[in-house]
Amino acid sequence: MKYSRTIMSLSPSAILRLSAKAKELKKSGRDIVSLTAGQPDFPTPAPIAEAGIKAIQDGKTGYTPCTGIPELKEAVAESYSIRRNIEWKAENVVVSCGAKHDLANLIRSAVNPGDRILLPRPYWVSYPEMVKASGGIPVLPEKGIDPEEILKAADLGAVGLLLNYPSNPSGFVPSDDNMKDIADAIADTDMWVISDDIYEDLVYDEGAAPHILDYRPELSERTAVVSGVSKTYAMTGWRIGYSLANIEWSKLSGILQAHSTSNPCSISQWAALAAVEGKADKEKGEMYLSFRNRRDLICSKLSDVESIQFERPEGAFYVFPRLADETDTARFCSELLEEEGLAVIPGSAFGAEGYIRLSFAASDDDIREGVNRFKRFLRRRYNT
Repeated sequence: MKYSRTIMSLSPSAILRLSAKAKELKKSGRDIVSLTAGQPDFPTPAPIAEAGIKAIQDGKTGYTPCTGIPELKEAVAESYSIRRNIEWKAENVVVSCGAKHDLANLIRSAVNPGDRILLPRPYWVSYPEMVKASGGIPVLPEKGIDPEEILKAADLGAVGLLLNYPSNPSGFVPSDDNMKDIADAIADTDMWVISDDIYEDLVYDEGAAPHILDYRPELSERTAVVSGVSKTYAMTGWRIGYSLANIEWSKLSGILQAHSTSNPCSISQWAALAAVEGKADKEKGEMYLSFRNRRDLICSKLSDVESIQFERPEGAFYVFPRLADETDTARFCSELLEEEGLAVIPGSAFGAEGYIRLSFAASDDDIREGVNRFKRFLRRRYNT
């Protein structure tokens, strides 16, 4: 049997592979500490869970409109109209099976075979694979995104750009001036933009993450915003994300969704509505404070680790240290897991060889023990 050459060219998710390997070893009896997962280790807040239970009790278990229940779409449009000071309506919103699903729909709806799409490094592991699956060509600048790289890519024919702040895997948040320069450069091109804002409420220093639409609101005509409830409300398994884009882009995304998954889970949509309406803001705030404290904890523990360098993450729940003299981080992470029982993600998965990603969406005890195992492994490796 012959299979799709396009799909066969895609790389498996290193995150899912290593997370699964860690779980397999733990199940076999190994003492494993996993700092791989990009999901909160808290339960879904009670008001949200109760909204899901009520949806079941009320019989809201059938098909919904493909792009989401009107109540959730309207709530998302209202919330983001206030957040970005841009008027969005329910028809601009598509609710999908997680933010990843929204990203895939939007990319597939905008990319034609041979289109070049700019993906700043380090990128989230699935971006280039989504572009390739749509017939596009990922353009990967050697350095981080800046106006020069945007204009250069546009001159070479790039038609789109993906942004992700706070960044997965680095937790990086650009400065106001930096984002303004990026927005101005995009405005000087015809490129469309997908802004992956899934970590938008997990910014630990003063103020929110700057956004291109804050500086160039007219770019909303060719910018899609993607977010969801997974990270902020501990709802990763509920699988609800949403996007806001111009009506035509949203319509095409909805058509694609209708012919692939149809509507997202009806129960999850009603639970997500409770989140978007603010019914779990107290619990959201408590989780935020825990993540900020854990950021401080892991940075403190890593600060005296020799043979690494890292920037203090300003958002998300990852730290992204650079290793000394490592050119094969996939092998490094495999050996770290086998020898010390510590699971982390290689930077090569994010287009940043020489780095590793540690998640601090874990308990304080796991963070402490994980960094201790990391230190022990490095001491043996480098004889320090």
